[in-house]
Amino acid sequence: MSKRRIAIAVTAISVILMVCYELFLGDVIFSSLDESVRSLVDMTVTRSLGAAVFITILVYLEFKVLNPIKTPIFKSFLFCLPAFAVAINNFPFSCMAKGIAVVNAPAWKIALLGFQCFAVALFEEMAFRGVIFLGFAEKRRSRLGLFISIILSSAVFAAVHLLNIFTSSPIAVIMQIGYSFLIGGMCSVILLKTKNIWLCVAVHAVFNFGGAIVTTCGHGEIWDTFTVIFTAVLAVVTFVYMLVAFIKLDVSSTYGIYKK
Repeated sequence: MSKRRIAIAVTAISVILMVCYELFLGDVIFSSLDESVRSLVDMTVTRSLGAAVFITILVYLEFKVLNPIKTPIFKSFLFCLPAFAVAINNFPFSCMAKGIAVVNAPAWKIALLGFQCFAVALFEEMAFRGVIFLGFAEKRRSRLGLFISIILSSAVFAAVHLLNIFTSSPIAVIMQIGYSFLIGGMCSVILLKTKNIWLCVAVHAVFNFGGAIVTTCGHGEIWDTFTVIFTAVLAVVTFVYMLVAFIKLDVSSTYGIYKK
C-alpha cells in the first residue's frame, strides 16, 4: 500500500472514530461519569485521535521532526531549559505554599488530567507546529521567511482559542490568546533549533498541566503578587533568550527537516 493510501486510511478511520465517539459512543461508555471527569476523558480521546491524523500527515509530508535520534537529545534538552522553566512556573507554587490554592483530588484524577494534557499538547503541536508552521516555513526558508512563518502559525494557534469564548470569560480568553501566541512562537523556535517536536509536546504538556491542576483537581487562587511579578520577569528573559537563539540560528540547518 502506498504512503498516500495509508495516510488517507488512517485519517479516515480517525475521523470516523472521532465522529462516532462524539455522537454516541461517549454517552454509551462514559455516561455514568462525573461531568468534570467526563470532560477529561472526552478531551483525551478526541485529541488523541486528532493527533493520530496530524502525525500521519507529518509522515506523509516527510517532515523529519518525529525521530529524536537524529539530534543530540541532551544538548537539545539543555537548550529547552528556559522553556521548561516557563512551563513549570505555570504551577501555582506560591499560592499552594500559602494555602490559598489546594489540590485535593484523588491520584487517579490527577493522572487522568496528565493524560489529557499530554493528548492536547500532542494534538496541538503536531497540528500547529508540525504541519501548519513547517508548512509555512517550507516555502519561506530565509530568516525573514522563518520569522514570518512563526508569526503566522502562532497567530493561527492563538486565534483558535477564540472558540473558548463560549465556555470562558472574555478576560480569560484574551489571556489565553496572548500566552498561546507566545507559547506558539517559543515552540516554533525550539522545533527549528532541535528538529525534535517531542520536546515541544513536553513543554506544552507541562505548561497545560501546571495551569489546570488547581482548577481541575482542587480549588483556590492561582495568582498572587509574587507569581505575577516572577512570571513577567521569566517571560521577558525567555523571550529574549528565544529571540537571540533565532537570530543566531543557522538557517541552512533547518533545510534537513524537509524531504529532498
